[in-house]
Formats: sequence, structure tokens, C-alpha cells
Amino acid sequence: SGKQECRQAKLLTKQVRLYGIVQGVGFRPFVSRTAMELGIAGSVCNRGSYVEVIARGGAEELEHFLEILQYDPPERSVILKVDVKNLPDAGGMTSFEIIESEKEKGEIFISPDIAICSDCRRELYDPKNRRYLHPFINCTQCGPRLTILDELPYDRARTSMKDFPMCPSCKVEYEDPDSRRYDAQPVCCNDCGPTVYLAGRKERGADAIRKARELLSEGRILAVKGIGGFHLCCDATSQEAVMRLRERKKRPAKPFAVMMRDEAMAERTC
Repeated sequence: SGKQECRQAKLLTKQVRLYGIVQGVGFRPFVSRTAMELGIAGSVCNRGSYVEVIARGGAEELEHFLEILQYDPPERSVILKVDVKNLPDAGGMTSFEIIESEKEKGEIFISPDIAICSDCRRELYDPKNRRYLHPFINCTQCGPRLTILDELPYDRARTSMKDFPMCPSCKVEYEDPDSRRYDAQPVCCNDCGPTVYLAGRKERGADAIRKARELLSEGRILAVKGIGGFHLCCDATSQEAVMRLRERKKRPAKPFAVMMRDEAMAERTC
């Protein structure tokens, strides 16, 4: 009993506030996993302009924890400032959890949309994976961020994904600290996420994408709605299609953006 009281007395509680790009980059699940690995209890919360961490543990563990948060954060995050404050020991904390976000005033930095990561790319083209060819695949390391946001703090309920309830399988991933999609706000799959369709036609999903490719090859112009607006598309090798697009856009001379599959195709074409 005496030894237990001695160990208990050595536990410290700290409040850590991290400012910068800490929303939409998997920062909260990263903090949670790191804390659990180090045996630290407490919580992490998104306050809007910063992420607040309450951490309780031994002095050595807390020092290591703070070093990781500040100097080895998630790849897409940017730490601009860290404030650390000692708190009275919170003896009731025995686990670590991600708690509901709270909005506070202040300068806010949000991550832009992030291109598909190598892990999601692998899943995307794996016929055995449940997200095979799912056009909205994402995880904590990639996917939409700024363009799906309605308001801050960045939580699913305040993004356009609020209209797509997670299926049981996605929910398990979202709540599992060992998952790559732990607390990933846009998480979805072919069963519960948005779908691709052609307005005014019956095609859905992959069929809609195939039909769109067919229409482009016929010289048609498509308005492709993405998460950040519309792209007007045509076959760049078709002079007739390009001139029709110029006429409709009233853009007789200014260059259009040209999309190519990869660098090799760009080198061949240019």
C-alpha cells in the first residue's frame, strides 16, 4: 500500500496546447495511440484553433510524450507553437480518450485535401479489398479535408460526410486505435459513402465512370463535380471539342489546364 501511494504521488498531470495545422491530419488519433503506448492517461480535444491534450503519467513518460508530439508529429501536420501547463493531479484518469470537439476563438489552420496515400492506393486496386475501386477512399493520411468542411472544429458532423452514416465495418475501423482510419472523419466505403453517377442517366459507380470516358472519346464536354467545385472536361486531342469548350466558356485564347496520366505521358506529349 505504501509503495502504491509512492508511485501515485509521482504521477503528474499536464495541459498541452498545440497550435498549427493540427486539424484533418490524423492528429488526435496519433496523440491517443502515442499516449496509450506510453501508458499515459487523459484526453485529447480539438478546440478549433488548437488541439488540447490533458496527460497524466510519470515525469519520464510525459517528457517523452511531449517530445514526440512536438518533434515527431503526423507527416501532414505543422506545429507552430506548444504551450505546456502543470495541472493539479487528476487522480480519476485511468485511460486515454478522444473527447468531443469544442469551438473556441482564434486563428485556425486547416489541412488542404491530401492526395491518395500508398496504403489506400494498394487497397483501391486490390479486388479482394472491400474498398476495391471505391473513388472516395481515404484514411487519416489522405483524402478530402478543407473542401468538405462546413464549419470548425473539424469533425464529421460539421462536414458534408454527415449525410453518410458509417456502416458497421467502417464504424469499427473509425473506433479502433490500431486502425489506419481511427477517428478519420471522411471514412466510408462502397456500402456507405457517396456514389458516382451521371446526372439524368441511370449509370452508377464504375458504369458511370466508363460512360463518362466514352462520352469524352466522342468529343462531348462533361462537367465533373468534385469535392471542391466543377471541372469542365473534354478530349484535349480533339480540336473540335476544345474549340467548342472555348466558345462556351468565352475563353478564346487563355490556356486550359491539360491533365495527363503520369510524367511519362507528359514527356511524350510535350
